[in-house]
Amino acid sequence: MFHATIIPSPEAGNRPVGEIALRSFWETHNEALGHAAALIAGQRGTRLVGEIREALAQPGPATRRLCRHLVELRDLLFLENLQDEPFEETALFDRLSPSDPIVPEICLLADGLNAVLQEADLRGAADLHLA
Repeated sequence: MFHATIIPSPEAGNRPVGEIALRSFWETHNEALGHAAALIAGQRGTRLVGEIREALAQPGPATRRLCRHLVELRDLLFLENLQDEPFEETALFDRLSPSDPIVPEICLLADGLNAVLQEADLRGAADLHLA
């Protein structure tokens, strides 16, 4: 039989499983999330993803600010509240067609991000309502 010793990563610390899943999802999809945010919201989307990247690179548990940014990104990908905020000319959202092949990819990213946010249960940390 094969036996192995599990050596926990010092970065993992005592993080909840949901937060570990969130960080894993981010590691795998952060580049695609960045492209999608830039496509939808231009510079604002790029800045948002940059702030999330910086926050996730810091040691320790997720902060309230990080949680707010993640939910803001989720809302952006789901195209929520877009009528409330004007975007820069660099945003291509208005030029996207529903038949564009990138649209299903953005939908999958949005669904995946939403799922890990729910699993991480960040509502208490950020006083946010995750649908």
